[in-house]
Amino acid sequence: MTQEQIAKAVGKSRSAVANMLRLLVLPASVRRLLTEGALSMGHARALLAVPDPARAADLAREAAAGRWSVRETEERVRAETAGRRPSKTRTERSGAGARDLAVAAVEEAMGEHLGTRVVVRWRGKGAGTIRIDFHGARDLERVFAAVTGKDAADLVG
Repeated sequence: MTQEQIAKAVGKSRSAVANMLRLLVLPASVRRLLTEGALSMGHARALLAVPDPARAADLAREAAAGRWSVRETEERVRAETAGRRPSKTRTERSGAGARDLAVAAVEEAMGEHLGTRVVVRWRGKGAGTIRIDFHGARDLERVFAAVTGKDAADLVG
């Protein structure tokens, strides 16, 4: 199918389809952050300018962990491709960058262990929440077993 035919089939403009197709060249880890909602299309488009896929993936993880705006991401990419040191992001200026990277590492490790998306929200003074996504009753039972080591069927009966 041509881009025009795809656009008509999905109700989008040809340019929107072309932009979506361009994102397919991004590393799988970047595409995953995009589909999980950790990055927006604007973030992903900015990362297209990074020639090294490994560095693009690193920047994507940093952007997601630091909750960079699209403009912050674009600035980082410009600095990266120009070979200069980027200015500090809003998160780095507030001193939260190291904690955010640690939280992102915890999210990734828990997500891999549980086989689903995990989001940690840090609220300062050590308090926060952990959100674990599931998709249906069976998946909830699977996640419950992975977290507790118990069978969900043992709870009711």
